[in-house]
Amino acid sequence: MTRVETLSRMRHPNLVTLIGVCREAKALVFEFLSNGSLENCLQGEHQREPLSWRMRIRIAADICTGLIFLHSNKPKGIAHGDLKPDNVLLDNSFVCKLADFGISRPLDLTNTTVTPYHRTNQIKGTMGYMDPGYIASGEITAQYDVYSFGVVLMRLLTGKSPLGLPNEVEAALSNDMLQDIIDTSAGEWPTEYTEELARLALRCCRYERKERPNLANEAWGILQAMMNCPDDKCKPPTFFICPMTQEIMRDPHIAADGFTYEGEAIKDWLQRGHKCPP
Repeated sequence: MTRVETLSRMRHPNLVTLIGVCREAKALVFEFLSNGSLENCLQGEHQREPLSWRMRIRIAADICTGLIFLHSNKPKGIAHGDLKPDNVLLDNSFVCKLADFGISRPLDLTNTTVTPYHRTNQIKGTMGYMDPGYIASGEITAQYDVYSFGVVLMRLLTGKSPLGLPNEVEAALSNDMLQDIIDTSAGEWPTEYTEELARLALRCCRYERKERPNLANEAWGILQAMMNCPDDKCKPPTFFICPMTQEIMRDPHIAADGFTYEGEAIKDWLQRGHKCPP
């Protein structure tokens, strides 16, 4: 089965859809995504607003989901092989889709191997995102993409160049200086999230492939928990909160001081002998 046939049969919300083939130009035609690449967004090109930290976590989760789909493809899993922000495109709602499958490869399992892989003598990819194990052996596995994903996580967290970034993040984390390299244009990151994201990214970039996390069983759960965290903007307006109980009022009463209190709370206050509102 050719690569075009494989791509034409794949449909997923986090993969760019192949629309057709132009034989004359020897080109593939994919859907258009209006917000360009993640790299453009991280570089702040075209005077666009910086991506918020919440949006970056959602993008990371989208990338994770797309990779899980590729790796679990049947009958053979597929390694993207060149995951980087340039190959992550964003639609008008900033939903991200993986693109550029030019060096993606189906992964084979033989009688002598435990992990599906593809071996090549032509090393291709982008420096900074390439799995060191692949450079040394020429073997592409799903863990190749996990390494690249770790570097992308660090880019989302810091906005820095990928070259040498794992070492920089590891040193900052070890010396309790991670906040010094966080991309503040994303807003005020929760400290616990920056550390958890940094640790996940570093695990993805471990040299030994077997020590890297499973995307479906580990990475996705971590990112999903971050996306589901409460947002201060979702809290009820302060005028719904009783100044005395600090809870949402179910039976609001306006007191003589002009403030509104929970009925039972103000009643209890007065019954205790107070002559004026709190």
